[in-house]
Amino acid sequence: MNRKVSIIILAIFLAIIVFSVSTYLQKQLVAYVPTVECLIATDNFLECESLNEPDVKKVNMPIEIVSNTKVVKNYDEIKDLYLKSDLLKGQILVLDQFDTQENLAIFNGEEGKEKISIKVKSPENGTSFILKKGSKVNVYATINNEYANSEIFADNEKVSAGTKDYGYSTIKLLSDIKVLGTFDDNGEEVENTSEKNIDTILVAVLPEEAQIINLIRDLAVFNITEL
Repeated sequence: MNRKVSIIILAIFLAIIVFSVSTYLQKQLVAYVPTVECLIATDNFLECESLNEPDVKKVNMPIEIVSNTKVVKNYDEIKDLYLKSDLLKGQILVLDQFDTQENLAIFNGEEGKEKISIKVKSPENGTSFILKKGSKVNVYATINNEYANSEIFADNEKVSAGTKDYGYSTIKLLSDIKVLGTFDDNGEEVENTSEKNIDTILVAVLPEEAQIINLIRDLAVFNITEL
């Protein structure tokens, strides 16, 4: 009889242990958050600086926070690259924040000029399939003659069709200008133009040129030719 009682007590004890372990594991599964290893900055850094290995440290971040971002997971990915903009202590490192010195020199443009985006015509003109950062281009605007005959285009090369008030003109706005960046219709930078079509280019222009482009942005269709 005592043996049966001992077995029953032992069985109950084991059941309690199994139940407790099972409950603990279930709670752990419910609380589990998938993470990904990435790098963060250990200090503040300025634009155009290069980071050394002690300047970053590895942390685990919830995947949902960085799921749509190309985070830096290993220092070798950014070794010998430079920051496009300032970086704050504790900030997660993203691949798009870094580039080569050569490309940064292109992107920084020239002193006294303003950076401006230009939406180029759909890919039927062909150029958007081969254009890339650093390309030299001419930029044209095709616009109704009602606006093309304005005094602001008096010194621009122009080809017109139709009458003075009706018809269209193609005006050369920019000559031999360097492309600072190429982007798709989602605003993402396009690195490989053979796979993605270019929707917008970034260029540096004089303030007066920027004013004209912004003035006719909703009236004109912009075309580019590569030199």
